[in-house]
Amino acid sequence: MQFGAVTDIGMHRKINEDNYYVNESDTFPYAVVADGMGGHQAGEVASMMVVDIIENHLEKNLDTELDYVEAGEVIRQAFISANSIIYNYAKNHYKVMGMGTTATLAMIYQNKIITAHVGDSRAYMIGDEIKQITKDHSYVQELVSRGEISPEMAKNHPKKNYITRAMGAEDTVKVDISIKPYNGETLVLCSDGLTNFVEDDEIRTYIKNKSNLQKSAEELVALANERGGGDNITIVALEREKCDNEQ
Repeated sequence: MQFGAVTDIGMHRKINEDNYYVNESDTFPYAVVADGMGGHQAGEVASMMVVDIIENHLEKNLDTELDYVEAGEVIRQAFISANSIIYNYAKNHYKVMGMGTTATLAMIYQNKIITAHVGDSRAYMIGDEIKQITKDHSYVQELVSRGEISPEMAKNHPKKNYITRAMGAEDTVKVDISIKPYNGETLVLCSDGLTNFVEDDEIRTYIKNKSNLQKSAEELVALANERGGGDNITIVALEREKCDNEQ
């Protein structure tokens, strides 16, 4: 597996509330990106918690005897567990009350891309073209889906950062799971600090034009900062060879 990963505070924030994790396992390679929210460093706590809890849950419960559908269910349960723990922690700790976080995971297993997400941190697959796998849980995405505004209008909408689903915001959470064929594409996970400043086609160009994913990730973060860097910025790019012996 090859990967590149960067998280950056951006140009205007006092603290980085993003977090990420990359599991370099040959069997279960995956990455998670989280974008926390809540004042007084609470967002940093939430994003760190969700990454750690998901990692620990998957470490204990993933097994090579699972098929890809069963692996997807293990991932779903990891998200549900993380949501419950974060929600109860916030409820019992005044300083972080009301905290929450996005969470987006992508795993390559049995020649499938398994994605899970809550919030507006995105997962893309990049081959000959770039395709967004996840669908933002956001107010403007709902407007786009209903045909009330165009995707172009959504980019500059005053409520573009309003998310409609978050980890830890309520005692239960709906997790979107997607399973797609994997054919050697590069997977990119990122917080909205990247996608608010860099277009999808630009992400593809930077990823495809470099042989080093770490360099691509660093240059994309630099581009977002050059354009204002108004938020924390996190990107993880990963890929592996398609395995002929996997189902």
